[in-house]
Amino acid sequence: MNRATGLGGVAGALLFFAGDMLFYGYWGSGAQFHDGMLQVLRESSCLRLFVGGLVGPIAACLCVIGCWHVRGNVITRSPFFGRVAFLALAATMIIGSAVHALWVPRGLAMKYSDALRGVAPELIAALKDYWYFAYQMAEVPAYVAAILLLILVLWGKTRYPRWTVFANFGVLSLMAPLAERVPSPLGAVLVGGFTNLSIAAFFFISVLSTWKDAT
Repeated sequence: MNRATGLGGVAGALLFFAGDMLFYGYWGSGAQFHDGMLQVLRESSCLRLFVGGLVGPIAACLCVIGCWHVRGNVITRSPFFGRVAFLALAATMIIGSAVHALWVPRGLAMKYSDALRGVAPELIAALKDYWYFAYQMAEVPAYVAAILLLILVLWGKTRYPRWTVFANFGVLSLMAPLAERVPSPLGAVLVGGFTNLSIAAFFFISVLSTWKDAT
């Protein structure tokens, strides 16, 4: 059961990633991601945007199941902090679902910016600020979970071996700027989906490193 919940987290993170790719995914270099993203938004169908947004709640549910897997690997040795880590991780995924869905109105504003003309800059800026505010809300529990898990793993207060700190999604996020240096065709994919790929890697290593202890 513990393995299944962990794999559920992997599936949820990859579903989030698939939503990212529906929003703005394309083959290109990491350095040119922003320009390519705008072109994809303007040329793609509204249906593609809608589907990309609607996968968010499903992905979040799967990721919360994955958070339960992490809880099981921490709570046996750190009951209190295991619960805190679970709540912080779950809150990150739930708020992240809202952030994901909010990309749809932001993307629509960018898609129809030429038609809107006069009001487009203000509308796009307002939606960007609103989206960024929601993103910051998700960052708070994410930082709490990442730092707490980092400390607990290093202290040996979990089932995880110490080397798994390198798969901590907070540590992996520090490598995000490197994605901009990746050439075509994978660079743009990595830049656009780096956060959710990091979470997928985190859940995958969580399952792999505790495979013998799981049932």
